[in-house]
Amino acid sequence: MESLTWIKFKQQMELYPDLELKFIYHNDQTIFPNFHITEFKLATIEAVDCGGNLDSWKEIILQVLEPKDKVKNDRFYLGKIENIYSKVAKAITIPDDAILRIEFGNQTTAMRQFFVSETQIDGSAYVMHLKDGATECKAKVSCGKPNVDEIMPLQLAGIQKIETNSTSCCKPSNEKKEKAGCC
Repeated sequence: MESLTWIKFKQQMELYPDLELKFIYHNDQTIFPNFHITEFKLATIEAVDCGGNLDSWKEIILQVLEPKDKVKNDRFYLGKIENIYSKVAKAITIPDDAILRIEFGNQTTAMRQFFVSETQIDGSAYVMHLKDGATECKAKVSCGKPNVDEIMPLQLAGIQKIETNSTSCCKPSNEKKEKAGCC
């Protein structure tokens, strides 16, 4: 899944400061409009995948707090985030290619970090559709594992078992003493 990068979001803030920011998550639920951005978190991820490949990237996480007192006529606009960002930028540098995540939880949804799967302008609102991420094997080529897009049709067809091929690093080469390669 491709997610929204910081530069793309920043461009939207600059182009449309007067648009209300709306978040839609699970089953078309909406975060109440008088939410509060409590933190900008910049995370550096350094990882080694199951195939031994090194990777690193940055994520910018906006923590959103839904208020206890819900006021319908109090809205949060893109211009307000731009004002907050101008203060944040004095303390931290957010790389343009940082992946934007929204951290949110309330009384009915456990706090978690969502990806922004889609954005759209809907009337006077800039709408962010939030989606949970999925785990995937990043070394799938060397491991012989199908990617998530290949797995979903199999699961929908009722096929659950994922077979590895003969060159898979997940298959032990010596079943008595050697453990599986990358898995």
